[in-house]
Amino acid sequence: MKKSNFNRDWYFATGGGSSLEALMGGGKAPELVTLPHDAEVCFPRNPEEPNGAGNGYFHAQSVNYTKTFSVDPADAEKIFYLEFEGVYENAFVYVNNSFAGKHPYGYGNFYLDITKLVVPGNNAVKVIVKNGVPSGRWYTGGGIYRDVNLMIAERAHIMPDGVQLATTELEEDLAKVRVQTELAYRGIGTREVTLTVQLIDAEGKVAAEDTMPITLTEGDKGTYRQWLVVEDPKTWDAEHPYLYTYKALLKEGENILDSEEGSFGIRKIQLDVKHGLRINGKTVKLAGGCLHHDCGVTGTAEFAHAEEVRVRNLKKAGFNAIRSSHYPMSRRLIEECDRLGMYIMDEFADVWTTTKVDYDYGAFMSEWWEYDTENLVRKDYNHPSVILYSIGNEIPENGNKYDVQWGKKLSDKLRELDDSRFTVNSINLMLAVMDRMPQIMGRIAAEKGVDLSAAQDSGEINSLMSSLGDFMTLLSLSEEAVSGTAEAAGQVDVTGYNYSAASYEPDHERFPNRIMMGSETNPGELDVNWELVEKHPYVIGDFDWTCYDYLGEAGIGKITHGDGEGGLSFYAPYPAKSAYCGDIDLLGDLRPVAYWRATIWGVRTDPYIAVQPPQYHGMKVNKTQWRMSDVERSWTFTGQDGKPVLIEVYAPADEIELFINGKSVGKQPVGVTKKNVAYFETVYESGCIEAVAYKDGKESGRDLLKTAGDQLVLHAAADIANIPADGSDIGYVEICLTDKEGTLNPESAPAVTISIEGPGVVLGYGSADPDSEENYFDTTAKPFHGRLRAAIRGTGEPGAIKVTLTADGLESVSAVIESV
Repeated sequence: MKKSNFNRDWYFATGGGSSLEALMGGGKAPELVTLPHDAEVCFPRNPEEPNGAGNGYFHAQSVNYTKTFSVDPADAEKIFYLEFEGVYENAFVYVNNSFAGKHPYGYGNFYLDITKLVVPGNNAVKVIVKNGVPSGRWYTGGGIYRDVNLMIAERAHIMPDGVQLATTELEEDLAKVRVQTELAYRGIGTREVTLTVQLIDAEGKVAAEDTMPITLTEGDKGTYRQWLVVEDPKTWDAEHPYLYTYKALLKEGENILDSEEGSFGIRKIQLDVKHGLRINGKTVKLAGGCLHHDCGVTGTAEFAHAEEVRVRNLKKAGFNAIRSSHYPMSRRLIEECDRLGMYIMDEFADVWTTTKVDYDYGAFMSEWWEYDTENLVRKDYNHPSVILYSIGNEIPENGNKYDVQWGKKLSDKLRELDDSRFTVNSINLMLAVMDRMPQIMGRIAAEKGVDLSAAQDSGEINSLMSSLGDFMTLLSLSEEAVSGTAEAAGQVDVTGYNYSAASYEPDHERFPNRIMMGSETNPGELDVNWELVEKHPYVIGDFDWTCYDYLGEAGIGKITHGDGEGGLSFYAPYPAKSAYCGDIDLLGDLRPVAYWRATIWGVRTDPYIAVQPPQYHGMKVNKTQWRMSDVERSWTFTGQDGKPVLIEVYAPADEIELFINGKSVGKQPVGVTKKNVAYFETVYESGCIEAVAYKDGKESGRDLLKTAGDQLVLHAAADIANIPADGSDIGYVEICLTDKEGTLNPESAPAVTISIEGPGVVLGYGSADPDSEENYFDTTAKPFHGRLRAAIRGTGEPGAIKVTLTADGLESVSAVIESV
C-alpha cells in the first residue's frame, strides 16, 4: 500500500462550510495552511469565551478545510483510503461533493474508504469540523490537528494497520511472536498469493521469517496468523528500548502487491498481587504522570519533534510512564515512547454516556464506542510502550449498577481485540457516588462534627475536590464509595484510584486479589503515596496530576498570597491560559516540584535549592491541591536585600548546611516536616547561595544559585540542526536572558521581537507564563523566568532559515536551522 502524507496545500476557513453559509458570506476567507493545524491557537483569546477558563479563553468555533489532489489514471482501478489521525471534533468528510463519512470523537483516529468517490485526474476533499462549545473541560484545540494520510492499494491488499504482532512466549534464548495480518480482496477471479513476514534487528539482519501461501477469492476479507521464532531475542523495556523492524510482503509470484513496515519490541507483561507488574520478568513500579495533548506555543498541532522533546524531558525528570489524559494518545507520541523508552497507559475517554460539558463525547459514545476502541487498538497494537488501556477517567457511571455495565463492555471489547495488554478503570470514588453525596456527607459531617455547606455548593468535580480537601479521603473510605464501585473495579485488571491512596490498604483487606494504582494523584503527596507503592506489590504505580503544564483549566495550580477579598477561586480569570500545575512548564523546563519528586524516586541524590520570593514572606499562601509549594528556582530578587526569606532544599540526605555568600547560616535536618525537604528561615542577601547535603556524616552533594547581574545578554539557539522542508515537523529556537556571565535572569522581561528569513515560518512563539495576554502568533513576547521559545516550520523549499531576536538596548542574536 502506497501511504503518503496528505498534509500540504489545504485551504482553511472559519464557519461550517455549508453552501448556504457561503451564499450568505459567513466565515473567514480561505487561508492556505499545512497540516497539522490547530484552529484555535491561531485566533486571539477572548475573556468572554463561553468555555472561559476551561478552554483557557481560546476561541472555539466550527471550521472547514478543502484540498484538491490528482489521481493518476494508472491508479484508477485501485483502492483509496484516507486516515485522519485527529480532527477536533465532529468531522464531516466529503470527496468531490459527495459524503464520504463522519467521525464525532475529536481524539480518535479514523479511516474512510473513498474508492468509489475518486476519479482519474482532479479531485477535491472538504472537511467540515463542527465544534460545539463547550466540548471539553480543558484546552481541546480544534480542526485537523494531527496528520492526514492517503493510502492507495491494489485490489488485493493489507488493510490499514492490518499487521499485528504480539510476544506470546519469552525465554532468555527464545521469543515466540504471533503475527496476524488482515487481508482484503476487492477484485474478481481467484488469486494465489504469498504472505511473508520478517522481523529485522537493529543491525539490519533478519531475525525471523515466515511465508504462507494464500488463495484469495472475490470479496475475501480475513485475518491470517503466522508465528515467528526469534533466537536470543533482545527485549524492550523503558531502560533498554530495543526495537526490531517488521516487514509484511503480499506477493503474487515475484510481484509485490502490498507491504507494511513498522517497529516492534519484544517484551512480556505479567500482573499479579505477589509480584505486581513485571516487564520481562522484572518487577516495575510505574513512576507516572498524566499528560494532556497540547505542546504550548503550537497548541495541539502534533509534531514528532515536539513529542520527542516532551518524552526526553519526562525521562530527565525521572518519569518512566505516561497516562494519556483523558483520550487516546497520538501516533507521534507513542512512537517516541517506543524509541526513547516510556511506558504508556492509553485512555479511551473522559466520558461514557453522561456528559461533563454540553457537547463532549458523551453525546456520541453509546453509538461510536466499538468503532473508536477498534481504532485505538489498531493504532497501539505493535507498540511495546503501550502496556495498559484505561477504559475511562472519573466516570460517574462507575457507581450505577446499570450504567456500570458499559465498563464491562469496554473491557471485554479491549480484551477481545488485544489479549496482550491489561485494562484499567481510573475511578474517582467520590464522583461515582455523587448522587448519594448529600446523605454521605451529612452522615460523615455529623460523625466528625464539621460544616460542609460551602463544599456542597460546588458543582464542578475539580472545584468540589479542592473545596473538600481532606474530607475527600473520608468520602473515599466510606462504605457507600467502596461497595458502590466494587463492580466497576471487578470489570478490569487494574483498579485506578484517583486521589484515593488512603484506600489501598483497607481495600486490599476487602479485595485481596485487586491490583491497584494511583491513576491520578496530588503532586505534593508523592512521598506518602510512593511509600505505599514500594511497600505493597499489589500497588503498581502512581500517576501525578500533572507531569507537564497544559493549556486550559486555567489557574488550577495558581498561587496567591495574603487574605485578599474572596480568597482563591478555583479557576483564574482572564488572561490566565494554562493550568500551571505541571512538574514541567509549557517550555519543558523542570519546576522545583519535579526535582523533589526525583529525590523520592531515587533518581536524584544532589540537593536542589528552591526559594519562596521574599516579598511574600509571612503571608498566607492560597493554593489548590495541585500545587505543593510557592517556591521558585531563583536567587535574584531585586530590592529584597535584608528581608526575611524561606528556603526549601530537596535531597535524600540527613541534613543540609546552607551558605550565603560563603557564610554558613546553619544546618537543618531533612525530612522533619516533609520527606527529603529541609527548611531554612534566613535573610535574603544578593550574591550566592549554596547548599551542602550530608548523609551518614559525609558530604553527598552540593547545589549553587547566583544572583544575576544587571547587564542583560540575549541568547538564542536552535535545538535541532535540520527540519523537513515540507513542514511535516518543526524545530525549536530556545531563547533566554542571562547576565554577562551566563546566569539566567528570571526577573528580566523586556519585549523580545522575532523575525525570520528563508524558507520557514514561526509557527508559535511565546513563554510559559500562565497569565500572559500575548498570543502565540504574536511576533513580540516577554520572557517568563527568563525564557522564550519559538517553533519553526519549513515552507516547502530547502535552504537556511535564519531566526533573529531583538530587544531594545540589547544586542540582537540569531539562530539558523536548515530546511532539507
